[in-house]
Amino acid sequence: MRVIGIYLAAGESKRMGIDKRYLPFNQVPLGSVVLKEALLSKLEHIVVITRKDDSLDWLQRISFSSKWSLMECEHATEGQGSSIQCGLKRAVESNADAAMILLADQPFVTTEVINTLIESYQQDPDYYYIAAGNGQIPMPPILFSPACFPYLHQLTGDQGARYVIRGELFNKGKIIDSQKALIFFDVDTQEDYSYLQSKEQLND
Repeated sequence: MRVIGIYLAAGESKRMGIDKRYLPFNQVPLGSVVLKEALLSKLEHIVVITRKDDSLDWLQRISFSSKWSLMECEHATEGQGSSIQCGLKRAVESNADAAMILLADQPFVTTEVINTLIESYQQDPDYYYIAAGNGQIPMPPILFSPACFPYLHQLTGDQGARYVIRGELFNKGKIIDSQKALIFFDVDTQEDYSYLQSKEQLND
């Protein structure tokens, strides 16, 4: 089963005020942390979505291989919906059996989390989506079956993946409840990054 990862790393970090992908976490730029985990997972391939003319200096300690590729999203500044559509186009061209959307600012998503979603879908591919969740709230990363692709293609502006499953598709998916709230932590503000640094110190 070919599950393609769509790694969203084209945001403008407006709430942070600086490009958060470069912020250090465990001696690695934040933007590379989850990508390293994804490369160790059962994902067949990962498409890294970037802005046009991205220097890519935040991709440190990431070895170039056939496991991942870059895709510049010409309309990334219009919002996350545009980035998702760019990645989805590549997934469709690759005849993917499913696509998983991952965010570059969720540093506590692990290889284990990614593999759990893939394995769950392999066991029951009739689900429209598989997501980790906090209670009954689906959170990224989210795996989408081809049945969801037409809905994802309709995303506009800053509509993210969760927008697709808040309506009629909500009861057609599976949410795997996680007791580890940190999995869903994303870094959007300076306050978020300060909290992230406190967790890093606890791991020293």
